[in-house]
Amino acid sequence: MHQNQLFNRTRLQLAGFYAIAIGLITLGSGFTIHLVLIRAFSRTVDRELNTLVGTVHDTLEAVLQQPEIVSPLAMKLLPGLCVTGKECSPTKSDSKIAELTQTQGYCLRLLNLNGKEIAKLGSTKHQFNDEIPTMHWETITDDRGERYHIHTLQLKTTENRDWGYLQVAQSFHHLDEYMSSLHLMLIFGIPLAMLLIGGVSWWLSGLAMQPIYQSYQQIQQFTADAAHELRTPLAVTRIAVESALEQEIIEPETRNNLEIIQRQIHHLSRLAEDLLWLSRLTAKQLPLNLQPCCLNDLVSDLEEELAPLAIAASIDLRLEILLDQLLYLNCDGDRLYRLIANLINNAIQYTPAGGIVIISLAYLDRTAIVTIADNGIGIAPEDLPHIFDRFYRVQSDRSRSTGGTGLGLAIALAIVQAHHGTIQVESQLQLGTKFIVRLPTKLVKAIHN
Repeated sequence: MHQNQLFNRTRLQLAGFYAIAIGLITLGSGFTIHLVLIRAFSRTVDRELNTLVGTVHDTLEAVLQQPEIVSPLAMKLLPGLCVTGKECSPTKSDSKIAELTQTQGYCLRLLNLNGKEIAKLGSTKHQFNDEIPTMHWETITDDRGERYHIHTLQLKTTENRDWGYLQVAQSFHHLDEYMSSLHLMLIFGIPLAMLLIGGVSWWLSGLAMQPIYQSYQQIQQFTADAAHELRTPLAVTRIAVESALEQEIIEPETRNNLEIIQRQIHHLSRLAEDLLWLSRLTAKQLPLNLQPCCLNDLVSDLEEELAPLAIAASIDLRLEILLDQLLYLNCDGDRLYRLIANLINNAIQYTPAGGIVIISLAYLDRTAIVTIADNGIGIAPEDLPHIFDRFYRVQSDRSRSTGGTGLGLAIALAIVQAHHGTIQVESQLQLGTKFIVRLPTKLVKAIHN
Protein backbone atom coordinates (compact mmCIF):
# COMPACT_ATOMS: atom_id res chain seq x y z
CA MET A 1 0.00 0.00 0.00
CA HIS A 2 2.89 2.33 0.79
CA GLN A 3 4.40 1.43 -2.61
CA ASN A 4 1.07 2.04 -4.34
CA GLN A 5 0.92 5.50 -2.77
CA LEU A 6 4.48 6.11 -3.95
CA PHE A 7 3.61 5.06 -7.51
CA ASN A 8 0.43 7.18 -7.50
CA ARG A 9 2.35 10.18 -6.17
CA THR A 10 5.06 9.70 -8.80
CA ARG A 11 2.44 9.32 -11.52
CA LEU A 12 0.70 12.50 -10.33
CA GLN A 13 4.00 14.40 -10.41
CA LEU A 14 4.78 13.06 -13.88
CA ALA A 15 1.29 13.99 -15.08
CA GLY A 16 1.82 17.48 -13.65
CA PHE A 17 5.08 17.86 -15.57
CA TYR A 18 3.41 16.64 -18.76
CA ALA A 19 0.48 19.03 -18.27
CA ILE A 20 2.78 22.00 -17.62
CA ALA A 21 4.94 21.19 -20.64
CA ILE A 22 2.00 20.62 -23.01
CA GLY A 23 0.14 23.62 -21.59
CA LEU A 24 3.13 25.93 -22.06
CA ILE A 25 3.68 24.68 -25.61
CA THR A 26 -0.01 25.14 -26.44
CA LEU A 27 -0.22 28.59 -24.87
CA GLY A 28 3.05 29.63 -26.48
CA SER A 29 1.88 28.46 -29.90
CA GLY A 30 -1.48 30.20 -29.49
CA PHE A 31 0.19 33.43 -28.36
CA THR A 32 2.60 33.28 -31.31
CA ILE A 33 -0.27 32.71 -33.77
CA HIS A 34 -2.14 35.60 -32.14
CA LEU A 35 0.84 37.92 -32.59
CA VAL A 36 1.30 36.80 -36.20
CA LEU A 37 -2.36 37.50 -36.97
CA ILE A 38 -2.18 40.96 -35.37
CA ARG A 39 1.00 41.76 -37.27
CA ALA A 40 -0.51 40.53 -40.54
CA PHE A 41 -3.64 42.61 -39.97
CA SER A 42 -1.58 45.71 -39.18
CA ARG A 43 0.58 45.27 -42.27
CA THR A 44 -2.51 44.85 -44.44
CA VAL A 45 -4.05 47.99 -42.98
CA ASP A 46 -0.80 49.93 -43.49
CA ARG A 47 -0.48 48.78 -47.08
CA GLU A 48 -4.09 49.61 -47.98
CA LEU A 49 -3.95 52.89 -46.10
CA ASN A 50 -0.71 53.91 -47.79
CA THR A 51 -2.16 53.11 -51.21
CA LEU A 52 -5.35 55.05 -50.50
CA VAL A 53 -3.69 58.14 -49.03
CA GLY A 54 -1.21 58.24 -51.91
CA THR A 55 -3.97 58.08 -54.50
CA VAL A 56 -6.08 60.78 -52.81
CA HIS A 57 -3.04 63.00 -52.24
CA ASP A 58 -1.99 62.95 -55.88
CA THR A 59 -5.58 63.51 -57.03
CA LEU A 60 -6.18 66.52 -54.76
CA GLU A 61 -2.88 68.27 -55.38
CA ALA A 62 -3.78 68.43 -59.06
CA VAL A 63 -6.91 70.52 -58.36
CA LEU A 64 -6.17 72.56 -55.21
CA GLN A 65 -5.56 76.18 -56.06
CA GLN A 66 -5.97 78.36 -52.97
CA PRO A 67 -4.68 77.36 -49.48
CA GLU A 68 -7.30 75.97 -47.08
CA ILE A 69 -10.13 76.26 -49.65
CA VAL A 70 -11.84 73.16 -51.00
CA SER A 71 -12.45 73.75 -54.67
CA PRO A 72 -15.61 72.51 -56.45
CA LEU A 73 -13.43 70.21 -58.53
CA ALA A 74 -12.11 68.59 -55.33
CA MET A 75 -15.70 68.11 -54.15
CA LYS A 76 -16.49 66.45 -57.46
CA LEU A 77 -13.48 64.14 -57.21
CA LEU A 78 -14.48 63.13 -53.64
CA PRO A 79 -18.27 62.57 -53.70
CA GLY A 80 -19.75 62.80 -50.24
CA LEU A 81 -17.02 65.12 -48.92
CA CYS A 82 -18.65 67.29 -46.24
CA VAL A 83 -17.25 70.78 -45.63
CA THR A 84 -17.19 71.82 -41.97
CA GLY A 85 -19.83 74.41 -41.09
CA LYS A 86 -22.04 73.61 -44.09
CA GLU A 87 -25.06 71.36 -44.18
CA CYS A 88 -24.15 68.03 -45.61
CA SER A 89 -26.51 65.35 -46.82
CA PRO A 90 -25.51 61.77 -47.59
CA THR A 91 -25.05 61.00 -51.29
CA LYS A 92 -24.78 57.77 -53.18
CA SER A 93 -21.70 57.32 -55.28
CA ASP A 94 -19.91 54.65 -57.22
CA SER A 95 -16.59 56.12 -56.18
CA LYS A 96 -14.12 53.58 -54.76
CA ILE A 97 -13.07 56.04 -52.07
CA ALA A 98 -16.67 56.64 -50.98
CA GLU A 99 -17.26 52.89 -50.82
CA LEU A 100 -14.22 52.40 -48.57
CA THR A 101 -15.38 55.09 -46.15
CA GLN A 102 -18.87 53.59 -45.96
CA THR A 103 -18.06 49.87 -45.70
CA GLN A 104 -14.45 49.44 -44.60
CA GLY A 105 -14.26 51.95 -41.75
CA TYR A 106 -12.03 54.49 -43.52
CA CYS A 107 -12.25 58.19 -42.64
CA LEU A 108 -10.76 60.98 -44.76
CA ARG A 109 -10.14 64.49 -43.34
CA LEU A 110 -8.81 67.71 -44.81
CA LEU A 111 -7.11 69.99 -42.27
CA ASN A 112 -5.91 73.56 -42.49
CA LEU A 113 -2.37 74.60 -41.62
CA ASN A 114 -3.36 74.86 -37.91
CA GLY A 115 -4.72 71.35 -37.81
CA LYS A 116 -8.41 72.28 -37.74
CA GLU A 117 -10.81 70.19 -39.78
CA ILE A 118 -11.98 71.78 -43.07
CA ALA A 119 -13.81 68.85 -44.61
CA LYS A 120 -14.50 65.23 -43.88
CA LEU A 121 -15.45 62.12 -45.82
CA GLY A 122 -16.82 59.25 -43.74
CA SER A 123 -18.83 58.84 -40.55
CA THR A 124 -19.71 62.10 -38.80
CA LYS A 125 -20.53 60.36 -35.54
CA HIS A 126 -16.89 60.24 -34.48
CA GLN A 127 -14.98 63.39 -33.64
CA PHE A 128 -11.19 63.82 -33.55
CA ASN A 129 -9.10 66.38 -31.75
CA ASP A 130 -8.09 69.39 -33.83
CA GLU A 131 -4.35 69.83 -33.59
CA ILE A 132 -1.39 70.06 -35.92
CA PRO A 133 -0.81 66.44 -36.94
CA THR A 134 2.50 64.65 -36.88
CA MET A 135 3.80 63.57 -40.25
CA HIS A 136 4.07 59.85 -39.53
CA TRP A 137 1.96 56.82 -38.77
CA GLU A 138 0.14 56.84 -35.45
CA THR A 139 -2.81 55.33 -33.61
CA ILE A 140 -5.42 57.70 -32.18
CA THR A 141 -8.70 57.34 -30.32
CA ASP A 142 -11.84 59.32 -31.14
CA ASP A 143 -14.36 60.79 -28.71
CA ARG A 144 -16.21 57.46 -28.49
CA GLY A 145 -13.16 55.40 -27.68
CA GLU A 146 -12.79 53.79 -31.11
CA ARG A 147 -9.21 53.32 -32.23
CA TYR A 148 -7.89 54.38 -35.63
CA HIS A 149 -4.63 53.81 -37.45
CA ILE A 150 -3.92 57.13 -39.14
CA HIS A 151 -1.61 58.43 -41.89
CA THR A 152 -1.05 62.15 -42.60
CA LEU A 153 0.45 63.86 -45.66
CA GLN A 154 0.93 67.56 -46.36
CA LEU A 155 -0.99 69.00 -49.32
CA LYS A 156 0.34 71.55 -51.81
CA THR A 157 -1.53 73.75 -54.23
CA THR A 158 -0.97 73.63 -57.95
CA GLU A 159 1.46 76.52 -57.41
CA ASN A 160 3.36 74.54 -54.80
CA ARG A 161 2.11 76.55 -51.82
CA ASP A 162 1.21 74.93 -48.51
CA TRP A 163 -2.51 74.14 -48.65
CA GLY A 164 -2.98 72.06 -45.43
CA TYR A 165 -3.05 68.40 -44.57
CA LEU A 166 -4.65 65.20 -45.81
CA GLN A 167 -5.41 62.69 -43.09
CA VAL A 168 -6.74 59.18 -43.76
CA ALA A 169 -7.65 56.85 -40.89
CA GLN A 170 -8.59 53.17 -40.76
CA SER A 171 -10.81 51.97 -37.91
CA PHE A 172 -9.65 49.08 -35.70
CA HIS A 173 -13.29 48.13 -35.13
CA HIS A 174 -13.03 44.79 -36.95
CA LEU A 175 -9.80 43.92 -35.19
CA ASP A 176 -11.24 44.83 -31.79
CA GLU A 177 -14.29 42.65 -32.50
CA TYR A 178 -11.98 39.78 -33.40
CA MET A 179 -9.94 40.32 -30.25
CA SER A 180 -13.07 40.40 -28.07
CA SER A 181 -14.26 37.13 -29.61
CA LEU A 182 -10.81 35.61 -29.13
CA HIS A 183 -10.64 36.68 -25.48
CA LEU A 184 -14.12 35.29 -24.82
CA MET A 185 -13.12 32.03 -26.45
CA LEU A 186 -9.96 31.88 -24.32
CA ILE A 187 -11.89 32.52 -21.10
CA PHE A 188 -14.08 29.47 -21.72
CA GLY A 189 -11.64 27.45 -23.80
CA ILE A 190 -8.54 27.51 -21.59
CA PRO A 191 -10.16 25.73 -18.57
CA LEU A 192 -11.62 23.09 -20.90
CA ALA A 193 -8.27 22.72 -22.67
CA MET A 194 -6.46 22.37 -19.34
CA LEU A 195 -8.89 19.64 -18.27
CA LEU A 196 -8.27 17.84 -21.54
CA ILE A 197 -4.51 18.30 -21.21
CA GLY A 198 -4.70 17.03 -17.60
CA GLY A 199 -6.57 13.91 -18.70
CA VAL A 200 -4.14 13.22 -21.52
CA SER A 201 -1.19 13.84 -19.17
CA TRP A 202 -2.60 11.40 -16.61
CA TRP A 203 -3.03 8.78 -19.35
CA LEU A 204 0.49 9.36 -20.70
CA SER A 205 2.03 9.18 -17.23
CA GLY A 206 0.18 5.89 -16.67
CA LEU A 207 1.69 4.49 -19.85
CA ALA A 208 5.14 5.69 -18.78
CA MET A 209 4.79 4.21 -15.30
CA GLN A 210 3.37 0.85 -16.45
CA PRO A 211 6.75 -0.82 -17.25
CA ILE A 212 8.18 0.39 -13.95
CA TYR A 213 5.18 -0.87 -12.00
CA GLN A 214 5.36 -4.24 -13.75
CA SER A 215 9.08 -4.49 -12.96
CA TYR A 216 8.34 -3.67 -9.33
CA GLN A 217 5.66 -6.36 -9.19
CA GLN A 218 8.10 -8.87 -10.64
CA ILE A 219 10.70 -7.88 -8.04
CA GLN A 220 8.10 -8.28 -5.31
CA GLN A 221 7.17 -11.72 -6.58
CA PHE A 222 10.82 -12.73 -6.88
CA THR A 223 11.47 -11.55 -3.32
CA ALA A 224 8.56 -13.59 -1.99
CA ASP A 225 9.58 -16.68 -3.97
CA ALA A 226 13.24 -16.38 -2.94
CA ALA A 227 12.33 -15.92 0.74
CA HIS A 228 10.03 -18.95 0.57
CA GLU A 229 12.67 -21.13 -1.09
CA LEU A 230 15.34 -20.07 1.43
CA ARG A 231 13.39 -21.29 4.43
CA THR A 232 14.00 -25.01 3.83
CA PRO A 233 17.81 -24.93 3.31
CA LEU A 234 18.17 -22.53 6.24
CA ALA A 235 16.14 -24.84 8.47
CA VAL A 236 18.24 -27.83 7.43
CA THR A 237 21.48 -25.90 7.99
CA ARG A 238 20.31 -24.72 11.40
CA ILE A 239 19.48 -28.28 12.48
CA ALA A 240 22.87 -29.51 11.26
CA VAL A 241 24.72 -26.75 13.17
CA GLU A 242 22.71 -27.41 16.33
CA SER A 243 23.47 -31.13 16.07
CA ALA A 244 27.18 -30.39 15.68
CA LEU A 245 27.13 -28.13 18.74
CA GLU A 246 25.57 -30.92 20.79
CA GLN A 247 28.65 -33.09 20.28
CA GLU A 248 30.69 -33.41 23.45
CA ILE A 249 34.05 -33.69 21.74
CA ILE A 250 34.57 -30.57 19.69
CA GLU A 251 37.46 -28.16 19.39
CA PRO A 252 36.90 -24.72 21.03
CA GLU A 253 37.76 -22.91 17.81
CA THR A 254 35.34 -25.11 15.85
CA ARG A 255 32.61 -24.49 18.43
CA ASN A 256 33.17 -20.76 18.19
CA ASN A 257 32.87 -20.87 14.38
CA LEU A 258 29.71 -22.97 14.62
CA GLU A 259 28.15 -20.50 17.05
CA ILE A 260 28.92 -17.65 14.62
CA ILE A 261 27.28 -19.65 11.84
CA GLN A 262 24.28 -20.36 14.08
CA ARG A 263 23.77 -16.65 14.79
CA GLN A 264 24.02 -15.76 11.10
CA ILE A 265 21.58 -18.53 10.17
CA HIS A 266 19.17 -17.19 12.77
CA HIS A 267 19.54 -13.69 11.28
CA LEU A 268 18.99 -15.00 7.74
CA SER A 269 15.94 -16.97 8.85
CA ARG A 270 14.40 -13.86 10.41
CA LEU A 271 15.19 -11.87 7.26
CA ALA A 272 13.57 -14.49 5.00
CA GLU A 273 10.49 -14.71 7.22
CA ASP A 274 10.14 -10.90 7.33
CA LEU A 275 10.55 -10.60 3.56
CA LEU A 276 8.00 -13.34 2.89
CA TRP A 277 5.54 -11.92 5.42
CA LEU A 278 5.92 -8.34 4.15
CA SER A 279 5.61 -9.35 0.49
CA ARG A 280 2.44 -11.32 1.16
CA LEU A 281 0.98 -8.54 3.26
CA THR A 282 1.72 -5.93 0.57
CA ALA A 283 0.19 -8.19 -2.10
CA LYS A 284 -2.87 -8.71 0.19
CA GLN A 285 -2.22 -12.44 0.27
CA LEU A 286 -2.53 -12.42 4.07
CA PRO A 287 -6.12 -11.37 4.85
CA LEU A 288 -6.69 -9.73 8.20
CA ASN A 289 -8.17 -11.93 10.91
CA LEU A 290 -10.50 -9.27 12.26
CA GLN A 291 -12.02 -9.75 15.69
CA PRO A 292 -12.60 -7.56 18.74
CA CYS A 293 -9.42 -7.10 20.77
CA CYS A 294 -8.83 -4.98 23.85
CA LEU A 295 -6.07 -2.42 23.26
CA ASN A 296 -5.73 -1.88 27.01
CA ASP A 297 -4.81 -5.55 27.49
CA LEU A 298 -2.58 -5.60 24.41
CA VAL A 299 -0.34 -2.71 25.51
CA SER A 300 -0.34 -3.96 29.12
CA ASP A 301 0.83 -7.41 28.00
CA LEU A 302 3.57 -5.89 25.87
CA GLU A 303 4.77 -3.69 28.73
CA GLU A 304 4.94 -6.74 30.98
CA GLU A 305 6.69 -8.98 28.46
CA LEU A 306 9.28 -6.41 27.39
CA ALA A 307 10.02 -5.16 30.91
CA PRO A 308 12.91 -7.69 31.38
CA LEU A 309 14.51 -6.43 28.15
CA ALA A 310 14.21 -2.83 29.37
CA ILE A 311 15.62 -3.72 32.80
CA ALA A 312 18.60 -5.47 31.18
CA ALA A 313 19.30 -2.29 29.19
CA SER A 314 18.78 -0.07 32.28
CA ILE A 315 15.75 1.58 30.63
CA ASP A 316 12.72 2.83 32.55
CA LEU A 317 9.72 1.38 30.64
CA ARG A 318 6.42 3.02 31.58
CA LEU A 319 2.79 2.51 30.56
CA GLU A 320 0.22 5.33 30.55
CA ILE A 321 -3.40 4.53 29.73
CA LEU A 322 -5.10 7.90 29.25
CA LEU A 323 -8.73 6.77 29.36
CA ASP A 324 -11.10 5.41 32.01
CA GLN A 325 -12.52 2.60 29.90
CA LEU A 326 -11.59 -0.56 28.08
CA LEU A 327 -11.06 0.16 24.40
CA TYR A 328 -12.08 -2.63 22.04
CA LEU A 329 -11.07 -2.45 18.40
CA ASN A 330 -12.07 -4.75 15.55
CA CYS A 331 -8.60 -5.70 14.33
CA ASP A 332 -6.03 -8.44 13.77
CA GLY A 333 -4.62 -8.74 17.27
CA ASP A 334 -1.47 -10.68 16.28
CA ARG A 335 -0.43 -8.08 13.75
CA LEU A 336 -1.12 -5.14 16.03
CA TYR A 337 0.89 -6.96 18.70
CA ARG A 338 3.83 -7.25 16.27
CA LEU A 339 3.47 -3.60 15.22
CA ILE A 340 3.63 -2.17 18.74
CA ALA A 341 6.29 -4.69 19.83
CA ASN A 342 8.56 -3.57 16.95
CA LEU A 343 8.20 0.08 17.97
CA ILE A 344 8.89 -0.64 21.66
CA ASN A 345 11.91 -2.81 20.82
CA ASN A 346 13.36 -0.04 18.64
CA ALA A 347 12.82 2.51 21.41
CA ILE A 348 14.62 0.30 23.95
CA GLN A 349 17.51 -0.53 21.59
CA TYR A 350 18.21 3.08 20.61
CA THR A 351 17.82 4.68 24.04
CA PRO A 352 21.01 4.92 26.17
CA ALA A 353 21.14 3.38 29.65
CA GLY A 354 19.18 5.45 32.16
CA GLY A 355 16.70 6.61 29.54
CA ILE A 356 12.89 6.42 29.54
CA VAL A 357 10.47 4.74 27.14
CA ILE A 358 6.78 5.60 27.58
CA ILE A 359 3.89 3.63 26.07
CA SER A 360 0.59 5.50 26.08
CA LEU A 361 -2.94 4.68 24.95
CA ALA A 362 -5.55 7.37 24.29
CA TYR A 363 -8.90 7.80 22.53
CA LEU A 364 -9.87 10.96 20.64
CA ASP A 365 -12.45 11.70 17.92
CA ARG A 366 -13.29 8.03 17.33
CA THR A 367 -9.60 7.25 16.92
CA ALA A 368 -7.40 5.00 19.07
CA ILE A 369 -3.97 6.58 19.57
CA VAL A 370 -0.96 4.49 20.63
CA THR A 371 2.22 6.46 21.30
CA ILE A 372 5.73 5.12 21.95
CA ALA A 373 8.09 7.90 23.06
CA ASP A 374 11.70 7.78 24.23
CA ASN A 375 14.44 10.23 25.13
CA GLY A 376 17.09 8.38 23.14
CA ILE A 377 19.50 9.38 20.41
CA GLY A 378 16.82 10.55 17.97
CA ILE A 379 16.77 10.58 14.17
CA ALA A 380 18.32 13.19 11.88
CA PRO A 381 15.85 15.30 9.84
CA GLU A 382 17.29 14.05 6.53
CA ASP A 383 16.59 10.44 7.58
CA LEU A 384 12.97 10.93 8.68
CA PRO A 385 11.38 10.71 5.18
CA HIS A 386 13.05 7.33 4.56
CA ILE A 387 12.76 5.39 7.82
CA PHE A 388 9.75 3.38 6.60
CA ASP A 389 11.60 2.26 3.44
CA ARG A 390 12.73 -1.34 3.27
CA PHE A 391 16.33 -1.97 4.42
CA TYR A 392 16.88 1.71 5.14
CA ARG A 393 19.29 2.12 8.06
CA VAL A 394 19.86 5.40 9.86
CA GLN A 395 23.27 4.15 11.02
CA SER A 396 24.24 0.91 9.30
CA ASP A 397 26.91 -0.23 11.75
CA ARG A 398 24.68 0.40 14.77
CA SER A 399 21.68 -1.32 13.18
CA ARG A 400 23.66 -4.41 12.30
CA SER A 401 25.03 -4.65 15.82
CA THR A 402 21.47 -4.96 17.11
CA GLY A 403 20.67 -7.78 14.73
CA GLY A 404 17.89 -5.95 12.95
CA THR A 405 16.81 -6.85 9.42
CA GLY A 406 15.95 -3.32 8.33
CA LEU A 407 12.33 -4.32 7.75
CA GLY A 408 10.76 -3.60 11.16
CA LEU A 409 9.36 -0.14 10.33
CA ALA A 410 8.33 -1.21 6.81
CA ILE A 411 6.32 -4.03 8.41
CA ALA A 412 4.87 -1.60 10.97
CA LEU A 413 3.71 0.72 8.18
CA ALA A 414 2.16 -2.16 6.23
CA ILE A 415 0.23 -3.33 9.32
CA VAL A 416 -1.06 0.17 10.08
CA GLN A 417 -2.19 0.73 6.48
CA ALA A 418 -3.88 -2.70 6.41
CA HIS A 419 -6.01 -1.41 9.31
CA HIS A 420 -6.66 1.90 7.44
CA GLY A 421 -4.68 3.81 10.05
CA THR A 422 -1.66 6.12 10.01
CA ILE A 423 1.74 6.16 11.67
CA GLN A 424 3.66 9.34 12.32
CA VAL A 425 7.16 9.95 13.63
CA GLU A 426 8.54 13.00 15.44
CA SER A 427 12.21 13.11 16.37
CA GLN A 428 15.13 15.36 17.25
CA LEU A 429 18.75 14.34 17.51
CA GLN A 430 19.83 13.62 21.11
CA LEU A 431 16.35 14.50 22.40
CA GLY A 432 14.34 11.42 21.51
CA THR A 433 11.78 9.96 19.14
CA LYS A 434 8.01 9.57 19.25
CA PHE A 435 5.95 7.19 17.09
CA ILE A 436 2.21 7.91 16.97
CA VAL A 437 -0.14 5.22 15.64
CA ARG A 438 -3.72 6.25 14.89
CA LEU A 439 -6.35 3.59 14.19
CA PRO A 440 -9.91 4.43 13.11
CA THR A 441 -12.54 3.01 15.46
CA LYS A 442 -15.67 2.51 13.36
CA LEU A 443 -16.17 -0.88 14.99
CA VAL A 444 -15.11 -0.11 18.54
CA LYS A 445 -16.87 -0.91 21.76
CA ALA A 446 -15.97 1.17 24.79
CA ILE A 447 -16.83 -0.75 27.97
CA HIS A 448 -16.55 1.12 31.27
CA ASN A 449 -14.86 -0.58 34.19
